[in-house]
Amino acid sequence: MSASSATIAAPAVRRLARPRVMAVVVAVSIAALLIVGYVGTNVWASVQQRRLQSRFDAAAAGWAKLDPAAQSAVTFAPGDPVARIVISSIGLDAIVAEGATSGVLRRAPGHLPSSATPGENGVAIITANRLAFGSFFLRLGRVSVGDTIVTQSVFGRTTYTVVDVQVVPADQLDLSTDSTTRALVLFASDRLWGGSDRLVVRALADQEP
Repeated sequence: MSASSATIAAPAVRRLARPRVMAVVVAVSIAALLIVGYVGTNVWASVQQRRLQSRFDAAAAGWAKLDPAAQSAVTFAPGDPVARIVISSIGLDAIVAEGATSGVLRRAPGHLPSSATPGENGVAIITANRLAFGSFFLRLGRVSVGDTIVTQSVFGRTTYTVVDVQVVPADQLDLSTDSTTRALVLFASDRLWGGSDRLVVRALADQEP
């Protein structure tokens, strides 16, 4: 190869290399931003959970003094701590807050106000983010039939056993609350981010009151 040929080939190599380098830089930058965002939102949610835990502990001390009629009369404002939920099989231990707005779900699993309070007769319904802002239901897909879910609320400690896990289209999600037994429904997006299907976990209380 002549010297003139070598000088012609060099710019072509540089033109190919630069876009590749820039693509790598952009990809790494985006990945770093996503990681920082994920960690940052989860840290923020963790701080909010500690605050909710303090409020929940104070409320629980008062609930313990109530008779059954007074327990049933307790109401919750949006954002109030409603219950503690523990699913040991997926490492979940969180305070559930009243409401299912984006603001509530950034700091806690959300309790649908129209549903029963966990531990109460009827169907208690809880939803949560799977990715970021606590990632409370990140591992919900690993819950299996037979797993145990424990809640603590104004109605005391209740142990549920998972009886059904399924994925349904969002427009077929059953959020009916008409039941004579104590039931618990957990739901979230089937995918970690987006998607139109819903992952639904149904559980029944081990013993009737």
